[in-house]
Amino acid sequence: MVKNGFTDYLVLEYKGEEYLRFSHLVKHLFHTMDITKFYIYQGKDEEKIQVFIHVMHLTLEEAEKQLTEISDKLKQRLTKRWKTLPSTQLPEAYNIVTLPYNEI
Repeated sequence: MVKNGFTDYLVLEYKGEEYLRFSHLVKHLFHTMDITKFYIYQGKDEEKIQVFIHVMHLTLEEAEKQLTEISDKLKQRLTKRWKTLPSTQLPEAYNIVTLPYNEI
C-alpha cells in the first residue's frame, strides 16, 4: 500500500453494528465528492467493512489530508468507529491492511 513514501490507495476500516449504514453513507458521500474509483469489502466478521479508494500516487501527508476530510464528513452522520490508513501517526510497519474477504 505504501511504497517509498507514496500510496495508491486510501483505506477506511469500519467495525461496528451500523456497518450497513456505514456502507450506504460512504457510497452517498463519495458520489457527492465525485470519488468514483472505490471498492467496498466485507471482512470475515460481517461487522467489518473495508473501503479502498484508488488515488494517483499521493504522499503520506496528502493521503492523510484527504482521509481527514472524508472522515470529518462521515463523523457528521455516524459515531466514529473506523480508522484511516495510511497514517503519519503510525510507523510504516503499522500502516497495513488485512486482506478483504467479500466484495459488497
